Amino acid sequence: METAERAFFDAVAPYRAALRLHCYRMLGSSHDGDDAVQETLIHAWRARATLEDEGRLRPWLYRIATNACLDELKKRPRRAMPQDSSSPIDPVWPLSISPEPEAVWIEPMPDTWMAGEAPDPAAQDPSVQYTLKESVTLAFVAALHVLSPAQRATLLLRDVVGLSAEETALALDLNLGAANSALFRARETVEKKLGGREAGDFAESAGEIDQALLARYVRAYEEANIDDLIAMFHRDIVTAMPPFAAWISGSAANAAFYRGMLDATLTSGTRIVLTRANARPALAFYRKDTPEGVLRLRAIHVVGMRDGKIANVDHFMQPLLAGVFGLPAEL
Repeated sequence: METAERAFFDAVAPYRAALRLHCYRMLGSSHDGDDAVQETLIHAWRARATLEDEGRLRPWLYRIATNACLDELKKRPRRAMPQDSSSPIDPVWPLSISPEPEAVWIEPMPDTWMAGEAPDPAAQDPSVQYTLKESVTLAFVAALHVLSPAQRATLLLRDVVGLSAEETALALDLNLGAANSALFRARETVEKKLGGREAGDFAESAGEIDQALLARYVRAYEEANIDDLIAMFHRDIVTAMPPFAAWISGSAANAAFYRGMLDATLTSGTRIVLTRANARPALAFYRKDTPEGVLRLRAIHVVGMRDGKIANVDHFMQPLLAGVFGLPAEL
């Protein structure tokens, strides 16, 4: 590597983790976010001559990353969670539903992506509203994807990244009035979204985890104790299962669903590996096809807690997430 190239990438290296998180929030996909940050660094190197002031490296990089994401969003459908795209289903087992393309669903991201990401206090606008953990919860990412791409970018650059109004307008090639208007509409929409069904989940998922409840929850799965599992359900529990466009709402419906599902799946052998995703505890489910078979990763199961109960279960049945989470495909 040439000296100039090495010096450039050494200068941008401290921002890499933050840029990856930004791309993840923009795109709603850990795979796409990882690709977008790579593309951002390539574009930045090629456009290095346009950086007139090295002290403006941070907003310059975010401008490139944001526009790379906006270009990508023109090619792809809007991502969502199942509970944002359909009505809850009748939990009769087995379910008569088919998976949708994975590209339409928001993906989880590993908490390891937050390592090394630190806000720059000198660069932050006083209007920044969301902490690092809050800004990666599934509730917040889902709320972002209700917005238009331009509104999403405006809110992220102002309220999460901490760019000024002027820097945000420049990044999006907007006049200041248009940028402020987009921010106002985006804030209003996201606040309404988080103030509804996800409010408790959003607040608690970014806070402390009930470790005793988590241990009991894992033990219930490992021991196939369906009654204890159901006893932990919050009365308003929601279970979603991307890539299936299906979700189950309420403790009674979830109890019926889990009894049928677990009777069918736990008999073949299941092992759980603890991990973390989107500032919440997560379980990597490994299951055998037959009693003599190999334990293969089947799902990343992200858990939300509220009032000492299990309030949200986002069961991502997407084995390709193993690579993103640094997990083996088989045990």
